[in-house]
Amino acid sequence: MKRYLALPLIAVFMSTAAFAADTHDHKNSDMSKGGMMMGMMSHEQMMAMHDHMEKMQSLMKNIKSEKDPKKRHALLEEHMQAMQDGMHMMNGNMGMSDAKEKMKNMDTMQRMDMMEERMGMMQMMMGQMMEHNMAEKKGTDHKHKK
Repeated sequence: MKRYLALPLIAVFMSTAAFAADTHDHKNSDMSKGGMMMGMMSHEQMMAMHDHMEKMQSLMKNIKSEKDPKKRHALLEEHMQAMQDGMHMMNGNMGMSDAKEKMKNMDTMQRMDMMEERMGMMQMMMGQMMEHNMAEKKGTDHKHKK
């Protein structure tokens, strides 16, 4: 599992570091007043993402307490779909070139704030993925040979 998580994390840190290294010092009052993450996510979108994370946490709580294997599996499937939806929300369905273009107008502090928020969300998503994997493994019954 560590191998599966290492590559995406390295890619994310490399891409955010590359954006942070590009130090244009243009002031953009719209982004600083609006509190927009990466110039793409509005306050409403951030609140929707927060609500989505709460839904995923609630699903995980239900998964952990469910005893019926079929219902548990259905909840795991729903949680997996919720994680994928969360990733789409975080990415804003925007490619890296679009994101880089939008970031040209951000000053260094805005970029740092953006990276901090994004990394926090990614950490929560990674936690959900790890809990999901643990719940999946816990739910699989195996029998030892006698």
